[in-house]
Amino acid sequence: MRVCSGTLAGNAYQGVRGGMAKPGFFEELKRRHVYRVAIAYAVAGWLLVQVATQVFPFFHIPDWSVRLIVLLVVIGFPIAVILAWVFELTPEGIRRTEPADSVEARSEAATHQIGRKLNTLTIVVLVLAVAALAWRQFMYHPTPAASTASADTVAVAATKSAADVPAVATTTAFAPPADTLVVLPFVNRSGDARQNYFSDGITEELTSALGQNTELRVIAWDTASKYRESKQTAVDIGQALNVANLLHGSIQRDNDTVRVSAELVDTRTGYEIWAQHYDDSLKNIFAVQDHISQAIAAALKVKLAATHATQAVDPQAHDLVLKGLASMNSRAAADYEAARRDFEQAIALDPNYAAAHAGLARALYDLTQFSTLTLQEVLPKVRAEAGKALALDPDNVDAIIALASADSTEGNVAKAKAGYERALRIDPSNAIARLDYALVLPLKQALAETLKAAQLDPQNATAQNNLATNYLNLGEYQQALSASQALLRLTPHIADTAFNLAMNYALLHRDQDAVHAFDLIQPTTPLDRQLAAAGKLAYQSVLEPKLHAQARAAADALHRQPSLDPQSLYDLMQVYLVLGDKDMALDLLKKSCDPSPQSCTDFATNPTYLSLRGDPRFQALAKRYDISTPQ
Repeated sequence: MRVCSGTLAGNAYQGVRGGMAKPGFFEELKRRHVYRVAIAYAVAGWLLVQVATQVFPFFHIPDWSVRLIVLLVVIGFPIAVILAWVFELTPEGIRRTEPADSVEARSEAATHQIGRKLNTLTIVVLVLAVAALAWRQFMYHPTPAASTASADTVAVAATKSAADVPAVATTTAFAPPADTLVVLPFVNRSGDARQNYFSDGITEELTSALGQNTELRVIAWDTASKYRESKQTAVDIGQALNVANLLHGSIQRDNDTVRVSAELVDTRTGYEIWAQHYDDSLKNIFAVQDHISQAIAAALKVKLAATHATQAVDPQAHDLVLKGLASMNSRAAADYEAARRDFEQAIALDPNYAAAHAGLARALYDLTQFSTLTLQEVLPKVRAEAGKALALDPDNVDAIIALASADSTEGNVAKAKAGYERALRIDPSNAIARLDYALVLPLKQALAETLKAAQLDPQNATAQNNLATNYLNLGEYQQALSASQALLRLTPHIADTAFNLAMNYALLHRDQDAVHAFDLIQPTTPLDRQLAAAGKLAYQSVLEPKLHAQARAAADALHRQPSLDPQSLYDLMQVYLVLGDKDMALDLLKKSCDPSPQSCTDFATNPTYLSLRGDPRFQALAKRYDISTPQ
């Protein structure tokens, strides 16, 4: 053997004592099983997310919990990798990883043993993941509904409040039409409840914009707004409204800028389909709405309706229009007056703002239903404002409806029908247009159109009122009763609700229930309390004639009150009708129809007037007001 020098001998000795040379970075990753841990974690994390997304909706666990798990899995990945580098498994347990060239480093045999265990664990998790994927792909198919709920069921049953049990009663699997959507009120992130009108107004405008897509059926804002701050899951709301998709989000306004965040959810699964946020100036808010509409159409794979050039508008004028919209949603005379002022101020700031002119036309027309303002006074102004709106925006649906309503009021049925049909071609999800259109149609067509409106806006009191009236006019009193009871759930504080229900019971010869109908409401105004009391006494007098004089005195006291609105006049007319005073009933009927002729188009069919039909004065009224197509 060759003899080495002392220096060489020392170096050789040192090399044998320290083992192999220090490994490179990637060799060290392999020795510490960082690769194996990363792969095992990724597979296990994916499996956990799949389990959460499949199982959580079944137990109605909130959607945010799935997003939380995804977030935790993502955050946990780098932590798992770091822990795999810093610590190691040994036969003695977990300890800090020692350098490869250390005498305390884990032996090569132990490293291989731990590697085999990690490989086994990864394979097991991978097999489970593949099994889950195969089950979802080939085995799991939601059972389609044998039949969807009928239009009548949806229209009447879905009128329960948002806090109730889901209203679409069906024993089949939940399978709503894929082209259905509800836009829930976007959350106001400003921290100031007084700014709710702004977030609500933006949501209402977005709902209208999406409703103008002919390939979507969008639930009306009137119903969607009832789900503000609802604790129900997307799946629950989807079942209650029989819709496949739900859009919700938040709005934060900061001086002249706005952030809009939106998320689209599949209500059949609870999965998120699309989410995005937009930051822009207030003057570009309509462009933001267009971006959201385009994204929704793309996500749902439907053709977007032709968009119009985005209008530049004064932010202050837009703010006033949003305030006006919020006021009109309250449905009270004072609020409509406030809306009228807001729209007029918006027009003063921006005379070329079409929505402000259309809003003013609508507010003026509706004011006749909630005040003593007459149609003769406002119709010229309604036509003028609607005309200005259409000159600025030829497809403004609110303006088209206002003009059609004016035509209907003045007896021009053909022109009114053409106007409503044009509005529905542009905005097929517009429940208001469908309700008004039904007023100028023959009975069965009117019922079909009203049912469509009730599907689009199941918590709309007017839709349920008109449904009840349509069924009464067709002689289907039991069907009418369901709608009348739905109306009671929606408007339990209004005397007219009790009068509708009482008349329905009377036609079914349930006289005691007719009396009890007035106990089911909780009137909030002195006038409504007086009307309810008089109505109850009148129906009681049918069973107990000794109460007739007391009931008559209550009716006469109401009749002496000045400035009764059209609805109150009609309710008082029913009191006199029950008491058998046809002269007074006919006088009040005329007074209630003069400012509101669109509500008096069914004289020939409405069973409320059975006792009046032989009277020449009633026949004269029918000739004047009953503009509907002859039945």
